[in-house]
Amino acid sequence: MAVAMKDIIPTLSTVYSISTRALQRNITPFNDVTSVAGMSYSLSETITENINGSTDYTSYLENIPYPRELKKFPLWEIIVKTLFYVIVIVLATAGNCLVIAVVYTNTRMQTTTNFYIVNLAASDLLVTLSCSWVHLVSSLNEDWVLGAFFCKFNSFAQVTSTVSSILTLTVIACDRFFGIVFALKAHIAERRAWYAIVLLWIIAIVVAAPLLYVRRLFMTKWANHTERFCTDDWTLVTNSMNAMKARRIYYTFVSIVLFFVPVLVMSLAYAMIIWKLWSAQIPGERLETENRNQLRVKRKIVLMLMMILAAFVICWLPYQISILYSEYRSAGVATPLEPWFDNFYYISLFIAYANSAINPVIYAGFNDNFKKGVRNLFHCRRKRSLYMGMESSRTESFHSSTMVTKV
Repeated sequence: MAVAMKDIIPTLSTVYSISTRALQRNITPFNDVTSVAGMSYSLSETITENINGSTDYTSYLENIPYPRELKKFPLWEIIVKTLFYVIVIVLATAGNCLVIAVVYTNTRMQTTTNFYIVNLAASDLLVTLSCSWVHLVSSLNEDWVLGAFFCKFNSFAQVTSTVSSILTLTVIACDRFFGIVFALKAHIAERRAWYAIVLLWIIAIVVAAPLLYVRRLFMTKWANHTERFCTDDWTLVTNSMNAMKARRIYYTFVSIVLFFVPVLVMSLAYAMIIWKLWSAQIPGERLETENRNQLRVKRKIVLMLMMILAAFVICWLPYQISILYSEYRSAGVATPLEPWFDNFYYISLFIAYANSAINPVIYAGFNDNFKKGVRNLFHCRRKRSLYMGMESSRTESFHSSTMVTKV
């Protein structure tokens, strides 16, 4: 039996009012249904049955006004958000490039630990250049405006860099643990560090690969607005009834197994390292100057690594909490996200991206060799510039004298 449009509009408005903006934040508010332009398959089937057997419900939406008020972003918000992100992007890009350059040009700094720190810098560069500015643009627009490629690549790059970073930190902690607690007997050889780094990236890419498949850009034409948003479509790998379950399993695995579990392992490892190093000198025992200096250097390196770990956990923990909250906030019931969640999600993701700019500052504060390497890097560049300038002056002087002689 045919149903009048006025009888369908309230149902459509109710469904589309369920946190449309949340779909643009890499978090889907629906549970047991899969979104197509914000509408569940179960609802579309109902519409199909009621509208004279027609399967084209999108044409009806073109006659319905957009159910949410289009947000207008004030100038101060645009300026503040842009300023903060520009600072983070510039510092993170310059700082991490400097870390890579210092280790690459300084043979004495090419150690196992520094190789892993370079890998951390590479992960930070990936998330800075691929994700930070995307989040800024997305937060200042009502809809997704960056196209289908960045819809897929943004989430893929974010998960890849996060998994790579946490696994790298875990390997560093284990390397330090066996090297210090067991007197360097099981210290990873430098030539094997590169194999471990390659393996870490392979694991990170494999973990993030499903997002390249399930992330999709949806578009809905309303009477007064064309809505575009980027979200997961897990019906591509399972049926609509299990889509939310598959999504929840995936993000739980990424968050719990690849964040909280490694953090626990690293915390235990560094606790053992601290106990070993700070109990190494027994009261009344006189250590030789060389051994005392080595112990002091080891302690400083461990403190630096612990600071890196602490900064990573503090910066990324709010974002992990937001993911788990969005997945488990309700049991099998489609409910909108609370009004406060939008701001919490933005701030948590900004802090996570800011971690990429913090790490180089920690290296400079705790590693004297790194500071010397930076000075040497700029000193060499300055000497090279002076040398080129002198050579240029000599050449010009030679040509000038030659011309005078000819005259």
